[in-house]
Amino acid sequence: MKGIRQFLLSIIYILSSIACFSQSDLVYRIGLILPLQTHNSIEKLDAFSNAHDYHTASRIHLEDDVAISLNFYEGVLQALNESKDSFTVELSVYDNMNDDSVTSEILKKGELKKLDIIIGSVTTSSAKLVADYCKRNHIINIQPFTPSKSLTTENPYHLKLAPTIDAHVETLFNAIVDSFVGSNVIIYTPDAEQSKGVAAQFDSLFAAYNRTASQKFSVALLNTKNMLLNGKKTSAREQLKAGKPNVLILTSFEESFVNGTLRVLFSDLEKYNIVVFGMPTWLKGEILRLDYVNDFATRISDAFYVDTAKTATRNLITNYTTAFHAEPTKYSYLGYDVMNFTLKSLGEYGKDFLNHISTQRYSGTAYKFDIMKDLKNDSVINYLENRHVNVFKVQDYELRKVW
Repeated sequence: MKGIRQFLLSIIYILSSIACFSQSDLVYRIGLILPLQTHNSIEKLDAFSNAHDYHTASRIHLEDDVAISLNFYEGVLQALNESKDSFTVELSVYDNMNDDSVTSEILKKGELKKLDIIIGSVTTSSAKLVADYCKRNHIINIQPFTPSKSLTTENPYHLKLAPTIDAHVETLFNAIVDSFVGSNVIIYTPDAEQSKGVAAQFDSLFAAYNRTASQKFSVALLNTKNMLLNGKKTSAREQLKAGKPNVLILTSFEESFVNGTLRVLFSDLEKYNIVVFGMPTWLKGEILRLDYVNDFATRISDAFYVDTAKTATRNLITNYTTAFHAEPTKYSYLGYDVMNFTLKSLGEYGKDFLNHISTQRYSGTAYKFDIMKDLKNDSVINYLENRHVNVFKVQDYELRKVW
């Protein structure tokens, strides 16, 4: 009940529009554009808190984007409330209702042009609108939610903190080179554009590595459309080799394809050493066979990792739980780390911080931001992006960070 009341208080606090944190003559104005669906969320939370029995309460759910937004917002508040910076932050919060037309109306407000930074929004379509607005008006846009590479181009004001699929591919490749040097690699892709593009990236990275490496990888790239290798029909099973590790990279984002592939190869585990590398979306899988994923010692990449060995992380868990009567979620950590990263950057470089943070790394409680420039050519910046991703191994039905 305390948690429900705190949610309601948080939403009421949002409706107050602008909140100031610290007091000094130096002021930075930050706006959050999030799909909070405020009025609908208040009604649901009020209904939940007044439900007569567990069955009735259990049928009331917040939308996924609302839960993400609220948890992110509370993480932001926690960071701001802990801040001891020598400048003032004016935080403005805008509820775009998970609607592109509402987002467009928000972006027509004259007050937004006074903002120094806009964070959000959550969905890809609304994030594109925000990115375009910030590009036109020379406002820093921090995007922690969607990793889409198509949000914006030639936009030096855009900082993408959600790693793109390119960052995941590069990290998984480096993990293979580090742990399975000289292994037999099978890149297996369905005939879907996104999957084929990822497979081609892996193939290109291995080709570049093999050109100079003394101990090379044997690499087979197979597309389910034709299953051709060097002009001949083959299969993933036929490409397995005994006596050495077989790294099977499945570039599919479809759970049914993954399940089917692993089922076919499951009996081969008795004869071959097979390690599967999968896509980051598998972590959200609902029908993925966990026994397959576990028995193939699957590696999966993700930006999120709670390092409880850090004093700052343990302190956050304690302080956040005290403030909001619930432990922080993935998006609470994200809001906390994004805001602390922003405050640190403003403190060191001011509003010009995007020109100084490339090649620098920020280590938070659950996220690390390793910032690099995505270049259209040698002189034009598409955007700045976070390239830090972790690699996890599924072992004993648990995720264990291995790289």
